Amino acid sequence: MNRVLLKAAVLSISVLLLAATAVSPAIANISAAFKEVSTQTIMLLVALPSMTMVLASLVFSKLSEFMGRRALVHVAMLLFLVGGIPPYFMNDMTMILVMRAILGLSLGLIFPLSLVLISDFFEGGERATIMGLQSVCVNVGGILFSLLGGLLCVADWHNTFLAYAIGFLVLLFVYFYLPEPPKTQVTVSQGEAATKTPLPGKVYFIESIVFLYNLLIFVFFTNVAIQVVGENMGNAASAGFALTLFTGGGLVGGLLFGKAMQRLKNYTIAVGWLLTGAGMALVSGTQDFNLLLTGCFIGGIGFSTTCPAFFVTLSVLSPPARVAFSIALASALSGIGQFVAPFVLEAVAGQFGQGPGRFPLLVSAVSFVAVGLLLLLQNYLQTPRPVKLNS
Repeated sequence: MNRVLLKAAVLSISVLLLAATAVSPAIANISAAFKEVSTQTIMLLVALPSMTMVLASLVFSKLSEFMGRRALVHVAMLLFLVGGIPPYFMNDMTMILVMRAILGLSLGLIFPLSLVLISDFFEGGERATIMGLQSVCVNVGGILFSLLGGLLCVADWHNTFLAYAIGFLVLLFVYFYLPEPPKTQVTVSQGEAATKTPLPGKVYFIESIVFLYNLLIFVFFTNVAIQVVGENMGNAASAGFALTLFTGGGLVGGLLFGKAMQRLKNYTIAVGWLLTGAGMALVSGTQDFNLLLTGCFIGGIGFSTTCPAFFVTLSVLSPPARVAFSIALASALSGIGQFVAPFVLEAVAGQFGQGPGRFPLLVSAVSFVAVGLLLLLQNYLQTPRPVKLNS
């Protein structure tokens, strides 16, 4: 087996994980084309895949009991193409939303597969290296889909959905180069232990901030195009470039993550929150497009510092038999947070008489900084202090 091609095949599906954001640069254009549809419904184009992603993630473990890895990958890829491309031919918002829901189902299978396949084929230091590269591939895919979404949208918002044709290339690659991994035997007693071993309270605390972080960060994906286009800072392509800068920052953050966590240790999550908050503060507080792009880049670094730190921390805090469950739960809570984000921020903005765009981003920025400072303080208070001995 060619190890280089195997690694490439395993990592290739991670390129699709941020595919839902391809529509983000086109939100303002689609909203203009569907004047009779509320802004909240238009934002579901980005948020709905996150909700159905949760459903697919929850049934993944059951599906994997009677389906092989290759079969699951092929099912996920076919769902990706079915949900991604057909809206190019549609003018009915209800049917487009149905397709977005199907896309979310595919992503709900792809997300756990992208991590499980790494565990199936690689061990030890090689596994850690591939995990780092997986984060890089996610951000490369984010850059690709955001950039294509913005550029294709300039002529016609329908063209945005052609970006999902990338799925054909990934499907062909995994079909030819991804073998079925060796099966591992799990005894009945091990299975029972996995369900009975309790999770520490710290795990549930991390799970809760995973939910909150995803709620707040998704505000960026649903509002930045509205701010850029609505305030005449640029067009849909400009909004796509802003999203590309965010994922570019994520790429840098992913490459530096290993060394950053070695230095920051327990403070990594808190620093990630603060970096994200700093980026969102620039985005929401400036009228200058170049400064907005700087904020997107900083926010992306924060994003790719925080999210891997969540999963590393969960794997360390959870009992070995419950690691898979805690990561699956975090995945589900991520999707739920992303789905409810438009509704929560609309309610908050409504209390202040504000609409979508800049104000929700400002609320997000303030929340990131506030929670980041609280996490920083919590870690400082919990860090053991050297005992001073009286001479």
